[in-house]
Amino acid sequence: MQDPRTDFDPVNAEHQLTIRIAWYYYVNNMTQQQIADRFGLTRVRVNKVLANSRETGVVQIRINSKLASCIELEHGLQELFGLGRVTVVPTPEDPRMIFRVLGVAVAPTIHEQLFDGCIVAVGWGRTLRQAVLETQSRVLQGMTVVSLLGGLHYGSANNTVEIASSFAGLFGGSHYYLAAPVYAPSAQYRDMILAEASVQDVLGKAKKADLALVTVGDLTERSLMFELGMVSPDDARTLKATGAVGDLLGRWLDRDGVEVNHPLNRRAISLELEDLKRIKKVVLVSGGPYKADIIRAVLLRNFVHELVIDEATAQQLLEQGI
Repeated sequence: MQDPRTDFDPVNAEHQLTIRIAWYYYVNNMTQQQIADRFGLTRVRVNKVLANSRETGVVQIRINSKLASCIELEHGLQELFGLGRVTVVPTPEDPRMIFRVLGVAVAPTIHEQLFDGCIVAVGWGRTLRQAVLETQSRVLQGMTVVSLLGGLHYGSANNTVEIASSFAGLFGGSHYYLAAPVYAPSAQYRDMILAEASVQDVLGKAKKADLALVTVGDLTERSLMFELGMVSPDDARTLKATGAVGDLLGRWLDRDGVEVNHPLNRRAISLELEDLKRIKKVVLVSGGPYKADIIRAVLLRNFVHELVIDEATAQQLLEQGI
């Protein structure tokens, strides 16, 4: 079976070259110039191939040690929010790298908690997409992956459908998704969609999940919701007016974790947030100081068991307190 983490053809010559370059660099400890000379390439080309091999998950790096400052933050957040486990990793200097850093951080947590016959419920977004790329594959019998919310009407690597299918593909499992948008055109249409048998079936499986992987979105132009046009500037203005600080599964929350009174919340097609409490283990993976308010809001709802976060944001949460 082709590895779902990459679009490469297993017999593609370019892919084979990528693997060889990565092997010589990371395993044989050859320099980039030595590899360039060996294959008749420029050093710039070798550098780009190595960078791409990291981005696509062909090469995965594990660091089996922790910074003392991160450990201190982990203990602090566990105590503050009553969490079972917290993983804190250094904040990247380049904010665009935050998704990859968090994906690397959560991958071991994902891998160790899966088993034959398990049900995994997943959200969407760039962080979870990176988590899929960084998670090691293995065969699990009877594994099921379900989406926690609706998706886009077109293909996107960050879409709920693609994330669920890619994740299931890592373990030879099956996947189910909500054949509906994140936001219905109206509250009435949302109710009709939620009443459909197929939608109820997926949501029913989600409630029985052994593990849920979720992330959150903030209320700035950085948000994937804004980037994809799912939330308009007008929506942002009215959401802020209600006190919203960000969303979880398309549900917009205020600083205290309460769903705000806004039309988008009445049109959202996703698992009810209170139903997350039925799931055996909920892992929130998110970071960036601009998301501190929404992360705190979600943690106050007490349905998150484990948190994966970056150092700067963890520090901000501790300073804010309950």
